[in-house]
Amino acid sequence: MIRKRGEYYCFEFMENRERYFGTFNGRDGLQVAHSKREATDYESTIRLQVRAGTYTKQSEVEDFGQFFDGVYMPYAKEHKADWKHDEFRGAVLKECFAGKTFAQITPMLIVQLVNQRLKSISKRGRLRSPVTVSKEIALASSVFNMAIQEGAATVNPCLSIPKSVKKKLPARNKRDRFLSRDEEVKLFAHLNGRRSHLWFIARFDIETGLRKAELCRLEVEHVNLSDRSRFVVITDRRVEVRPGELLVVRSKNGKPRTVPLTAEARRIAEIQINDETTRRYLFTSFRTGGMISEIKTAFTGAVRDAGLEDFRFHDLRHYSEFRTITE
Repeated sequence: MIRKRGEYYCFEFMENRERYFGTFNGRDGLQVAHSKREATDYESTIRLQVRAGTYTKQSEVEDFGQFFDGVYMPYAKEHKADWKHDEFRGAVLKECFAGKTFAQITPMLIVQLVNQRLKSISKRGRLRSPVTVSKEIALASSVFNMAIQEGAATVNPCLSIPKSVKKKLPARNKRDRFLSRDEEVKLFAHLNGRRSHLWFIARFDIETGLRKAELCRLEVEHVNLSDRSRFVVITDRRVEVRPGELLVVRSKNGKPRTVPLTAEARRIAEIQINDETTRRYLFTSFRTGGMISEIKTAFTGAVRDAGLEDFRFHDLRHYSEFRTITE
């Protein structure tokens, strides 16, 4: 059987009740296959060598880091909008499991990782949040599940850690932080001067409930202010964007979705589109002319000056949902 894992073709077959497998990646004496047909030809050669007794069976091992970089991350980049989170959390896992195969990573090694991370200090000089560690272990579990599906692992050790350790890792740090009307007025009063570009961004976020990454990536052509539907092709899928809607090309689950525009959101979109500085993206960086990549610093400063406590940009999205329910 030939299948592609990440950028490489792999083979697997049974001969005399013995399993043979490998990856055509140029290592372990195997060549690099550039097409499925080429991989099939290489596999046929290996079958002949096995029958002739001249083939040296590849060691049934797979390094965690190699699998993460070569198989998991290519999949994440193609299917997950938040793949960058996996990338930097994966760096922690690769450091911990450096040089280890999946078979060598035991439940106790996962426990050791949890305890070490919970005792470590973050860049802010604080003990690392249990939520952060929980997300890292969740990623490790996802990698093991994929490795099992691909035949590179047989068990997921993350599922066997003791309950006492699991209790240290909350499933989710749920926030219920909403702006009061008074807080809303105070916040927007400080989105002026050098922060004035954030006024429209923050207001648009409240009206649409977009995630920050979705907001930054939103393109002008994905906002339909016309009276006719638009159709956009995304990875061979034809998506309809109705009048008065915007298109989120990649949601958190990697799939596209449409969001209706409120009257205020439509007004802001019209202002932005008619602004001569607006180019490809609805909210253009005045420094680069491209996508806005960082708004956290200016927004955090506005929150501080407004005297608000424990409020983040992402909470604007929660506030949007809260207003929809209460109004």
